[in-house]
Amino acid sequence: MQNEPVKRTIAVLGVDGENFEVDGHFSGDERKARWYTVKKLSNGKVFVDHLPKFPSHEEIRRMVS
Repeated sequence: MQNEPVKRTIAVLGVDGENFEVDGHFSGDERKARWYTVKKLSNGKVFVDHLPKFPSHEEIRRMVS
């Protein structure tokens, strides 16, 4: 039996007046996320998917530019 990935909201980051939700994607009972998704809260669209590590404020600024 395969475990379906579980998505949990890790944080909401305020970056330069915009809010971004960072979700972690886990397998089973893992405590460390396998990858991260960043979603812009003003429009609800996924901004970046499958990040290998938790993004910093500066990394989100570079993605937005």
